[in-house]
Amino acid sequence: MKFSKNILALSLMAASSASFASGFALIEQSASGQGLSYAGAAVNTEDASVMWFNPAGMTEITGHQAIVGAHVILPNAPFHNQGSYIKGFGPLYGQDENGARTGVVPNLYWKGGNDKVQYGLAVNVPFGSTVDYDQNWVGRYHAVYTQTKTVNINPSVSTKINSHLSIGAGVSAQYVSVRMTQKIDFGLGGTPQSKDGYVDLKASGWGYGYNFGLIYTFDYGGKLGLSYRSKVSQTPDGTADFTLPSSYTDTAGAYQDTGIKSSIDLPASASLSYLYPLSKKTDLLLDASWTGWSSFKELRIKFNNPAKPDTVQPENWKDVVRLSAGVKHQLNDRWMLRTGVAYDPTPIKNKTYRTPRIVDSNREWLSFGAGYQYSKQLRIDVGYSHLWGGKPEIEAEDADTNMHVLKGYFDVNIDILSAQLVWNY
Repeated sequence: MKFSKNILALSLMAASSASFASGFALIEQSASGQGLSYAGAAVNTEDASVMWFNPAGMTEITGHQAIVGAHVILPNAPFHNQGSYIKGFGPLYGQDENGARTGVVPNLYWKGGNDKVQYGLAVNVPFGSTVDYDQNWVGRYHAVYTQTKTVNINPSVSTKINSHLSIGAGVSAQYVSVRMTQKIDFGLGGTPQSKDGYVDLKASGWGYGYNFGLIYTFDYGGKLGLSYRSKVSQTPDGTADFTLPSSYTDTAGAYQDTGIKSSIDLPASASLSYLYPLSKKTDLLLDASWTGWSSFKELRIKFNNPAKPDTVQPENWKDVVRLSAGVKHQLNDRWMLRTGVAYDPTPIKNKTYRTPRIVDSNREWLSFGAGYQYSKQLRIDVGYSHLWGGKPEIEAEDADTNMHVLKGYFDVNIDILSAQLVWNY
């Protein structure tokens, strides 16, 4: 049985339909940053959303501020079968399918403070992945339905050391819950694909982490930012509910409803950002962000039922570095214009480690955005990004029997629409 890697993919109040940074990370944490492809995110101090990318940035925001934002994500990832098969038997039957679904990722930020110390609270979604395939699709023994939900709560503080240097730090509490389903082929002992069962997995838990950062401002107005976010160890537990075909007798008792446990480290990350003032109204922003996905070597599931051995899904992901560049231009007192590009590589080493639960691939970003200052207190930011995900291949075994090989490719492209309301008070 495959208890997929996105046991820990995260969402808040709504589940996103796919992952939009490397692996199953979600970078969509700011509508002002969206228009820049998140270039210079650790030094872009336009609003309080900077606290997620670098808490030191709060020192450059005057007074109190609250932000409510959301990102509508429109993924498309149809699967094209290219000879999926069952080892020693023949073709794996079933229809091609597009499991991607429209999703919404919300963000909430609040910032306060005084002359000496700034403090803030972020509630958002750092990871997430949801897919929904037809129960008769060709990859049904790998995945049918995956939905994850979480709340990530991150208070932080910051202060200025001097006129050039600001520092900040915070802590995180993440609650995660997940539901995943898939088919089980109980016909392998005789006629494969003739006796399909079903498993419904549910798990939840809490994890904790920390983050810190600094910003150095040069005399010429340029800024250099460095931030770090720790890994978060998660140990979710829950239940496995099996539905067996009427013609199958579970003599060994391995497929009885039972409790489950798992553990995984969500990766650490670090960002180096730079802002260069091209003119009084125009800034160039650059960013390199590292994610330590090499900590994700396997996913081991332990069943409370002693008749069911542990399930181990090899992952062996690799560390990646996301690169981005953007420009923002203050057109007039009301309008700020933004654009950006990015290259976001996948941590998945090759097609044998790819899974239909997380259709990850190398992605190229192109983004546009704008901010409108409606009044002294209110600003509205919008952003749009298109992501080209290419045609990542898959040739992966199911983790229950290692007999069903899903072979083919996905055709991936994504559109993201973002908006936020910034209130100064």
